[in-house]
Amino acid sequence: MTDAVQNFISNARGAEYGFLKAVAHSLECFGEKNNKPLYALMAFTNGKKFGNYKIEDGHSLVQFSTPLKRILKVALSDVKFTFKEGKAGVKVGKNGGLNHDVLEGVKVLAASKTRVKSEAFANAFPVIKNSITKTPEQKNALLHAYMAKFAKDNSLSIGQVKAIASAA
Repeated sequence: MTDAVQNFISNARGAEYGFLKAVAHSLECFGEKNNKPLYALMAFTNGKKFGNYKIEDGHSLVQFSTPLKRILKVALSDVKFTFKEGKAGVKVGKNGGLNHDVLEGVKVLAASKTRVKSEAFANAFPVIKNSITKTPEQKNALLHAYMAKFAKDNSLSIGQVKAIASAA
């Protein structure tokens, strides 16, 4: 079996069509307890190098970081990855691991040459909503920072900005 991750990384110009094949390959390997292809995929899509994998000079794969996160959110459960000091690690919870149905879905999308900007991809892997909520103090600090920037950008005083805001 060819290493689809290596093919994806080394062919950055044609990466759009190799991405889902690379993801399917790395998930299959992960299911067989071979984490190296998934580590490499995660590293390169985050602008880092990993192992013996080589990318074309002057190219980047960071545009695939978010789509990969969307896939992994659905494909893996109770799995935590760590990257420290050039070393990668994974911790799988008691009932965690690979969702084989999602892997099959990725294979189908790869076989049909689906692109990450397609409706089929968006339906299969919806956008991850940010679940981080801000405290009232954090929201207040953001508001004051915005008002200060608005005042500076428009040559106004903070008092004038507050008056504009309260008049609206």
